[in-house]
Amino acid sequence: MTADLVALRARIAAIAARPTGAVPSPSPACGGGQGGGARSSGRLPPNCHEEPTPFGPVAVRREWFPEESNGDVPTLSNCLGFAPEDLQRPLFLDTETTGLFGGTGTVAFLVGLAWRSGEGLTLVQYFLCDFNQESALLWAVGQCVREAGVLVSYNGRTFDWPLLQTRLVMRKADPAWPSPPHLDLLTLARRIFKPRLPDCALQTIEQAVLDLHRADDLPGTLIPGRYFAWLRNGDPDVLDPVFTHNRQDVLSMAVLLARFEAVLRNGDELDPLDRFGRARFMEARGFTQEAIREYRRLWQEGHRGMRLPTRGAIGLKLARLLRRNGRWGEARTVLEECWRTQSYPYPAAIELAKLLEHQAKDLDAARRLVSDALRLLALAVVSNVQWRVDLERRLQRLDRRVGVDDRLELALTG
Repeated sequence: MTADLVALRARIAAIAARPTGAVPSPSPACGGGQGGGARSSGRLPPNCHEEPTPFGPVAVRREWFPEESNGDVPTLSNCLGFAPEDLQRPLFLDTETTGLFGGTGTVAFLVGLAWRSGEGLTLVQYFLCDFNQESALLWAVGQCVREAGVLVSYNGRTFDWPLLQTRLVMRKADPAWPSPPHLDLLTLARRIFKPRLPDCALQTIEQAVLDLHRADDLPGTLIPGRYFAWLRNGDPDVLDPVFTHNRQDVLSMAVLLARFEAVLRNGDELDPLDRFGRARFMEARGFTQEAIREYRRLWQEGHRGMRLPTRGAIGLKLARLLRRNGRWGEARTVLEECWRTQSYPYPAAIELAKLLEHQAKDLDAARRLVSDALRLLALAVVSNVQWRVDLERRLQRLDRRVGVDDRLELALTG
């Protein structure tokens, strides 16, 4: 058993042994301020002060930062389907927790929130000085959430927000917590920037997209240990890097939101792979004509600054959209070039065979193409079972449609 776990169990046992009168009130109606809830722990992290809640005091650090963005995000609102007035009132959320994988035993001991205030951002960080102050912390966070138009997080839809909701249920602190629309920026980052980047972790996005570079940042894996160390001995120096890490996470989300607005409004200056990601996003959101324009521009630029596999993917996506929009002649031209020029042209062959069979009504050409693709695939160093199965089934169907079996039987019987 680790020393951190021993210390945690000892603290929980001490809380459980307190007199009944020291237990936090389960409802805000039981009284306000510090009189009806948890007692102060008597120690606070640096630059924090206590604020009253119906459940007792909560430790908080407040700061204000100027912001260059005016907060207008009409393109994002249009693309994502948010009401413009809601997305102009974002609440940026990030938590630091006692564990990295969630679960009912994980507690958010630091909750960072930021919202636009005047020409800048107000940042508040609610801190859990003692586990019996969790109801106070959750209540304070809930008051901020009530004012939000849209909740903005980075991976918060699957981690931070469900964790807070779980703790709210377990503590029964405020069953009427609101649930505003949620914008998880990780989803956008994956859709647009994943083709170019090794991963879409927030710090990777900061460096590659925002040109932000953290100095001496505390790794997230060390944060729970810092908190337990503070609980054991109260050393204030161990917490400051935790607050700094959380603050940077929250502020980066505000910058990233403005960056996404600029990217979706105009992608001309982006890296070609980011433009490909932008086109994929537009396609997924149903902006077909915008996606076709972007795919076509990338396709026409050819190999300049573009890796060959990516150009093949661009051709496939462009051709599929063109075919879906009834422009199958243009789609055929793109697919024929993919078939001639790509190292692994089999997906293009499959799409072109569909077009030849169903739109061009040229069954013989479709059959010759599928036969050629199967022969080429048989010689490939790296084969693909799904491609082979698809091509074989397509060939069998085309054989039936053009009457190959009947012609062969007549030739053999005379």
